[in-house]
Amino acid sequence: MASYFSRQSLVYKGKSLDIKKITNNTNARNSRSSRPYTAFNDVFNSTDKALKEVLDLNVSKETETTLMNSHVINSVTALEVYYKDILDSIFKLCKPSSFEKKLKKLHDKTYKIDDLLDMYVHRIHPLSLIANNLSFQNTYNIDKVFTIIIEEPFFKKIKAGKYRFKDNPEKEFSLEYKQLELLQELFDMRHELIHNPNANYSINKDIYFKIQAAQNVVMFSDFVLGQYISDNIDPEIEEMQDKLKH
Repeated sequence: MASYFSRQSLVYKGKSLDIKKITNNTNARNSRSSRPYTAFNDVFNSTDKALKEVLDLNVSKETETTLMNSHVINSVTALEVYYKDILDSIFKLCKPSSFEKKLKKLHDKTYKIDDLLDMYVHRIHPLSLIANNLSFQNTYNIDKVFTIIIEEPFFKKIKAGKYRFKDNPEKEFSLEYKQLELLQELFDMRHELIHNPNANYSINKDIYFKIQAAQNVVMFSDFVLGQYISDNIDPEIEEMQDKLKH
């Protein structure tokens, strides 16, 4: 009889650990750009570009509404992808001492021995469980998770920053509190579209401000979290990166 560890067709049988979901999430992550902000733009632009192209054709109101609904849903998906990916990058690139003591605050679940065996057989890294079980579909959760990571209020941190861009160096940009409110409204709208569809539900032009707010929050988040990674990068990874440069 083949041993537990040599079975080639181990099937998930409804236990507390969803191996298939974790594996699918890991495979999806590996298929995206290794740069979380680039992955966000790739997902976001897939419907943003299509929407602009179709609107130029003077389509019917029904078609416009359908595409706009899809863009709302996809924009929130892109944002959630970003926060999962950037958390994954922190675990992969930062020195373990920068996050080890924070893990229990992010993921306080316990696992049975058969769950642990499944993880071993399927070669699932324990850190993969954390992002897999976190939700980034509201502003509260985003703020909570990354406040734990950087050890200071996350949204307060990104709002306090003043940023300049290479193509417009004379002007400073910052994130306003109103944009966080608009982002939450976008989350709420996406929830309604998926879980409580209503034929009379209409999206007005204000949706563009909500979507722009989502882009801005991700952009300013990336400034702060990118700096956190740079400040806490694992020396071995830093050394490897230096060798690749030379």
